[in-house]
Amino acid sequence: LSFSTCRLVVLVSAACNAITSADETQPQVELGLAGKYAILANTGISTVPTSAITGDIAVSPIDDTAMTGFSFFIDPSTQIPTSTQLASVHHAYAANYGGSVATDLTTAVGDMVTAYNYAEGRTNDDATRTNLGEGILGGVYGGPDAPLTPGVYTFGSDVNLVSDVHLSGDGVYII
Repeated sequence: LSFSTCRLVVLVSAACNAITSADETQPQVELGLAGKYAILANTGISTVPTSAITGDIAVSPIDDTAMTGFSFFIDPSTQIPTSTQLASVHHAYAANYGGSVATDLTTAVGDMVTAYNYAEGRTNDDATRTNLGEGILGGVYGGPDAPLTPGVYTFGSDVNLVSDVHLSGDGVYII
């Protein structure tokens, strides 16, 4: 996976709507309603059969066809789609579900954009997080033996995720 034409900002939270940094001098990044979702996208979500996502996922303002690769089925207890790739009790939401789902997703996407814009302004004050792995994350840099820790990571090149990227610690991860 390569991110050459966009900036990727990853906001990670441990079941909270305001994320604090490991460095308490960094102010919180307020996620608002966006914090309800493990993945929230306004362009789409793709996955593979072996993925395991713990949390709800959602797309807006696009419709549910923008979530690809999932094995969706209707949860009989909620009548909301879930998937074998989503941990139990978690669901998939899309703007075309209408009603309060669409309203909540409009708010969540607005909150996501606000959080992104705020986080994007953060600076990298740690030279060890500059061009980490020459932009290759997973394995040696960000792998299970060297997980990323909260902070700002900057790169002068594409960022390629070559395998699972492991995160260690509650806080803000800006990549």
